[in-house]
Amino acid sequence: METLPLELLSAIALELPITDLCHFRLVNRRHAYGGFPALVRKLSFLNTMGTAEALQTLGRSRYGSLGATHHLTIYDGAWPVAASQEEWMDQFLFLRSRKIFNPMATQLAYHRYQQFLRHEVSRTFEMDVRLFRTVLANFPSLRELTLSHIHALRTGYLNNAHFHSLTNNIWVIPSFESFVAKAMSRLLPVLGACSRLQRLNVDGLLDIRDLPPGRHQFKTIQHLCLNAVLAGEGLEDSIANFLGNFPGLTTLTIKTFPRGPVYHQRLPLQQMQWSHLQFCEIIGTWVPENELFNFIERHPLKRLALNDVNLTSGSWKSFFSRARGLKPRPNIICQDILPRKSEEGWRLEDYKSQRLLDWFLTHPNFPWPFPDPDNDIPTFSLQA
Repeated sequence: METLPLELLSAIALELPITDLCHFRLVNRRHAYGGFPALVRKLSFLNTMGTAEALQTLGRSRYGSLGATHHLTIYDGAWPVAASQEEWMDQFLFLRSRKIFNPMATQLAYHRYQQFLRHEVSRTFEMDVRLFRTVLANFPSLRELTLSHIHALRTGYLNNAHFHSLTNNIWVIPSFESFVAKAMSRLLPVLGACSRLQRLNVDGLLDIRDLPPGRHQFKTIQHLCLNAVLAGEGLEDSIANFLGNFPGLTTLTIKTFPRGPVYHQRLPLQQMQWSHLQFCEIIGTWVPENELFNFIERHPLKRLALNDVNLTSGSWKSFFSRARGLKPRPNIICQDILPRKSEEGWRLEDYKSQRLLDWFLTHPNFPWPFPDPDNDIPTFSLQA
């Protein structure tokens, strides 16, 4: 092992789980150098002033640079503001498992909370933009960027060492309002500097109206995943304008979050157009049959996934009958379909429903296999 080249040591390190990788780097100095690229291949940090500074310190490590980092995750959260120690302790988000009956520990935690809060509330738009620009400049080979709310899509606390250290020091956790538009508005002006960035993921509730006006052209981003876009009456134009910032998309995953009546939970499919879009997943939206069909008709899709999609007009029987005639026709996947009955009255599990749909789409003479007694009520209730 002493004579192995660093390139081979780095290749071995890439195959190790994180615990074994840490042990691997403790063997000797050569292993520490060889394992550094694997250690920093995927990094994450909290969107706070302190952890951003720690990340820049890591970039100055003698064992290597952050040029080996391909995926960066930024965790964002809104921290509760308390005007007094009593209000701090009465917070719903206060970690009451701490030893609050120890006056000295409680006073120290509150003092740390005050210091942390002073730094966070002093942040301005210009400061955050400079901060993100400085941070992203450390990652010249960045391929994928994820902006995630701390509580997004989790049943427990975030498994992040900085997060645990911070909450243990200040005894509170961020609020559960999972909006990420503020952090996104700071990221947009600097994304263009990431010349190799291909994937952008947003895990958190994104209200497009909170983003600054103006158009950007992120031509290198080919994969876009939005897990909770606020959708409602009057929001379609804003969503379309935001999506227009990514003209080179080949893969799009978009899930809506309702604002107001659910039937206003719509995507502006008529205004969405990409020349090279091949894979698309639409989750949780209401759409007319003609609008959905026109969307797949004008895109060179290879795969379309529909999940929790409801038709405001038309029927699924009509939609799939028209889709059957498309040439070329995308592979249409209806995920998590509830069990239903066939024409003969037998209950169908999800995979059987999908199999029948596939058979219907690929065989022109195969009849529609699902009951549709009212002819105008959607029979394919695509549920999440």
